Amino acid sequence: MDTAQPNITLLIVEDEAALLRTLQMYFEMEGYTVIAASSGEDALEKVELQLPDIAVVDILLDNGGGQLDGYQTCKALRDRGYAQPVLFLTGKTEESDTLQGFAVGGDDYITKPFSLPVLKARLEAQLKRVGVPQSAYRFGTVFVDLESYVIEHGDDSSERLRSRERDLLRCFIENRGRILSREDLLDQVWGSTSRTSNRTVDTHVRTLRKKLRDDAANPRFIETMHGVGYQFIARED
Repeated sequence: MDTAQPNITLLIVEDEAALLRTLQMYFEMEGYTVIAASSGEDALEKVELQLPDIAVVDILLDNGGGQLDGYQTCKALRDRGYAQPVLFLTGKTEESDTLQGFAVGGDDYITKPFSLPVLKARLEAQLKRVGVPQSAYRFGTVFVDLESYVIEHGDDSSERLRSRERDLLRCFIENRGRILSREDLLDQVWGSTSRTSNRTVDTHVRTLRKKLRDDAANPRFIETMHGVGYQFIARED
């Protein structure tokens, strides 16, 4: 088995059941963790629970009855702050279709029929371009696994992170030592087009502190910079 891309989570959005199964089986054999979704709505629900490193989205999803097509699914992912690569699958070959895909935030475009190894190579090219973020960190007795959405404590207890909490914690860790305003956090975690308020940021920070067992009055992880924002102060072991 080729495991050239270990620990990569791949979202596949495809409404053709046989093709979805084929893609899932192939990429799991190649060492990927696969999130399989049969519709845009299904994909958005699953992304709330586990954030993929890269996504493959069929453009011609069945959007009857008001369901999302591939373009709309990609745009919804981007609007929610998803910044990782999105590749479109489609039988469409018109230039206007390709341009529309790029306009809503797509990174690459592969037409059907296609070779599975070629699709894998295109995925790996995108992953190489953006890099794959570190997912595991240890801060004293606290172990953070962002890929598994888990915070483990030294007493063998653990806390499960929700998708937005995971994104917020990643943002803090990747910007450790830097003071982040609420506007910075809104832009990086919720997306620049989000209408989320500063109060929502504060609520998520409080929840994250609780799961980290961090004391706001005597912080080990997230320090409040009054009138400015927050700073992640923990040092990685």
